[in-house]
Amino acid sequence: MMAVNAIRQVATRWAGARGLATGLMLTDLHQNVWNGQLVLSMGMPTDIDTPPRVIYRLVFDHLFGYRVLEGADVLDFMDDDETDLDSQIQLITPSRFLTWFHQQSQGTHLDEDIQHYRIASWDYCVDVLAAQAPRVQRKAGVV
Repeated sequence: MMAVNAIRQVATRWAGARGLATGLMLTDLHQNVWNGQLVLSMGMPTDIDTPPRVIYRLVFDHLFGYRVLEGADVLDFMDDDETDLDSQIQLITPSRFLTWFHQQSQGTHLDEDIQHYRIASWDYCVDVLAAQAPRVQRKAGVV
C-alpha cells in the first residue's frame, strides 16, 4: 500500500455554495501577495471564440496555500466512492494536502482552524488551504 493512501479523504459539499451555478469553468485566478488574498473567477462558456462570462468570484482572505491541477489529474487524489461530483465547491476532510502543509511548516499553524476547500470544474481543480470560508461575489445581472 502506498503512503499517499494512508489518509482516507472525504469530499463534502460546502454549505456556502448552496444556490450557486454548477458546471462552470475556472476563468481567472489571482493572488495578491501583499494582502494574502486569492480570487477565483468562475464562468460559463458561451462559444469557443469568446472568453467565458464570469458568474461569480470566490475570495479567500486568510490564505495559507493553494495548488492548481488539470481537472483530469484530480481523480487520483480522492477515493472514488467518497467524491461528491454534484458540488463544485467541496470541503476535504481529513486532508492529505493539509497534512503535508503542517509537515512542511513544522506544525507552526496547528492551532489555526485551517480548512481544505476544493473548487472543481471540468478544466481545472484548485485546492485551497484557508482559515476563513471564502466570500462569494455574484456578478451583477447574473442569477
